[in-house]
Amino acid sequence: MQDEFSRRVSQFRNEQMQQFSGQINGQFNSKNEFRNEFTHSTAAVKQSIEITLAYQVRNTKPALSIGESKLINKGEFVTVIGAPGSGKSNLIEDLMAGFICHVTNTPYPHSLVDFHYPAATADSRGLFIDFERPLDDVACSLGRTLKRVSINESLIRNNRFRNVEVRSMLELETAEQKRSEIRLLLTESLKQGAPFDYLILDGCLDLTTDMNDSKDAVLVVRWIRKLASEFNLAIICTLHPNKNTTTAAGHFGSFLHRYSRAFLLLQMMEQADGMRQLTSDFDMGKLSHSHLPVEQYFKWDARHHFFVSAAQPQVSKNGNTIKLKEVIHQVFTRQMSTQIPSADFKRLLLEVSAQNESKVKRLISEAVEFGYIRLEGERNTGMYYLTSSTD
Repeated sequence: MQDEFSRRVSQFRNEQMQQFSGQINGQFNSKNEFRNEFTHSTAAVKQSIEITLAYQVRNTKPALSIGESKLINKGEFVTVIGAPGSGKSNLIEDLMAGFICHVTNTPYPHSLVDFHYPAATADSRGLFIDFERPLDDVACSLGRTLKRVSINESLIRNNRFRNVEVRSMLELETAEQKRSEIRLLLTESLKQGAPFDYLILDGCLDLTTDMNDSKDAVLVVRWIRKLASEFNLAIICTLHPNKNTTTAAGHFGSFLHRYSRAFLLLQMMEQADGMRQLTSDFDMGKLSHSHLPVEQYFKWDARHHFFVSAAQPQVSKNGNTIKLKEVIHQVFTRQMSTQIPSADFKRLLLEVSAQNESKVKRLISEAVEFGYIRLEGERNTGMYYLTSSTD
């Protein structure tokens, strides 16, 4: 690591010297003066690079992945946004169930989402904190989690099963009290020699006093980042979007998006009999560690009385499978033109296909890929043209 550290520092110094070489005459009296000033400022750079390299060595395995898509390392956090009724509680229970199976090396036949925990070991522990439900309901959630993996819920002791513990913050009145209680739980576990490795903050908006107060939003997001780093945690946050949108709520949601390593959307697909979709393919979608998109589906299983994973549904309208070429042709026919501004094209395709926004974005990408339409300009401000391949 020391060789790599020295190489990185040397490379940084050379790049900066070249970058500023043309500005020396205007800012410094001599090249030596510039070198002296630059040398004094390098201490912080060295420390930053050293911390970065140590972090990279410490986190050689991802803390959480979905399929082949890496979400986060320890020391980072991922955010999932979803409206009430979208299936967040089921997703969290699936996340805990998969974690229990991973650390106990037991099979998990009824997963919702293809979660993986490469960094977790047999000693890893998880803490689930719910801000919206009373403790009795949260304890029932742990019971349902065990049911998913065929473990008797009578084995739960003090809201804990082996390496998973659940807590409710509903009765604490202020955001500051909730943050203090969480820090206390993490500190005590560290003192007892059994630190938590995974932390779920379900409904983390309650950590703020006002989601539209930018100063408070910055404070709380910094607090989450510090918590992840200080306790070497992989943190999973959930948050409601703005009503009837797929955008995160308030200044808090915006800052959470900025610093999350992954930002996913959970939604119910009304056109697919209530199937749920977890995706990175939406306007705020984000995967800092992976170029592979997240696209997972789950549906209710009446036989088992819980949600299970499902295959991607066919794109259909009125019970008929959509032929993409025909849909594209309908859009241009409705507009009576062979060219449509991108914003209007997206709106018309939403109407014609009767699909959700995320699916329509994929349909547009496929139409371009297959040569049915051509885009000139930027995706949000350009123009789509009908091509001869749809004739």
